[in-house]
Formats: sequence, structure tokens, C-alpha cells
Amino acid sequence: MALQFMSPDRQRAAEHRLFTALAKTADQVRAGIAASARRSLPTRLRTPHAQVTYLHRRTGSTRKTADLLGVHPETVRRYLKGLRKHPPADFAARLETAVRSLYRPRPRISQAQVDTAMCQRGLRANVRGTFGFSSTGVGSSDDPRERWLNEDLTREASRALVAAWHTGDGARALDIVSQGVCAAYFHFDPGMEAEMSHLAYIDFEH
Repeated sequence: MALQFMSPDRQRAAEHRLFTALAKTADQVRAGIAASARRSLPTRLRTPHAQVTYLHRRTGSTRKTADLLGVHPETVRRYLKGLRKHPPADFAARLETAVRSLYRPRPRISQAQVDTAMCQRGLRANVRGTFGFSSTGVGSSDDPRERWLNEDLTREASRALVAAWHTGDGARALDIVSQGVCAAYFHFDPGMEAEMSHLAYIDFEH
């Protein structure tokens, strides 16, 4: 016999905890995608001429660009005019560092991108809740008790969980977590089942 949440209030509280945890994870994933974009300069900023031009535009003057790079203003002018195209290694490094220090992309990150990244490997659920199991055949049942469980959801379960979150289906989301965590943690003979009856805490790793 499947376990049920003790009261509607507890279920609503559990749904809120679950959705809050998913929203937090999505924010972390979005920040990670943005950080990755900042680490990779776009193709348009990968040549010395383009980098010097970008710095010149950002600083507003040849002198300030030269001071930023530690070179003579004439060096900056030669790169701006395309008269120099192959900087020495140390200058190329300073040039890229200066560009990265000023480059602040604002990538357009869609919710679909975030969802894909969240579910790419399957979410790990870190849960403190009440779990128990029962048998439909002859035998005893374990009294539900609070457990700390850290289990990996499958990619399929993770995608279904995220979909339930987006549609606001808290009952479905809780059921997915319950089934996924129990399937990963408990090992049963045929005719036995487990379910979560209370969720005190949850967060996710991706």
C-alpha cells in the first residue's frame, strides 16, 4: 500500500520546497552558462586588430589604450591601422587579458537551454524525508522513518520532473522524486514498494 502525505498542508509545503529547489538549481545553471560565455571570447574579438579596436572603443582614446596595455601610443595606432598583425607573445597575452577584463557579454539564455543543461546527466536529489516500504504479499512492512538520501535521478525522470515544475504540477513532481529516489535507494523483491510520505528538505546537484 503506497504511503500518502500526512495532510494537504504538508503536501503543499513539500511542493513549495521542491519547486524552490528546482528554481535555485535553474538559477545556478543559468549563471554557469553565462560564466562560460564570458570565458570564451567571440570570434569577432580574436584577432589583435579587433582586440585593440575594442579596447580603443571602450577606453575612448589611444593614450588610455596604450596605458592599459603598457605600450607606446604609436604601437596602438599601428594595430588600429592594420600595419601590425602579429604581436609578440607577451603583448598578445596582455591584450587578451585586457579585453577579457572589459568584455561583459549578456548572452540570451533560453529556458530550454537551462532545462537541457539541468537534465544532461540527470539530477542528484539530496533529500531529508520520511520513507517507508510495504509488501502486497505475506511479510512485514517497515515503519516509515526519516532518512537522509542522496540519489541520482535518471535523465528521463529529471526531464519529467522539470516538465512538471513548469506546468506547476506539484503532486506529479513529488511523485517523480519519490519514485526516483526510492528506486535508486531501495532494493526490493517483487510485490514490495516504497514511497515518500514527508519531505522536510531537498536540493539538487546537476
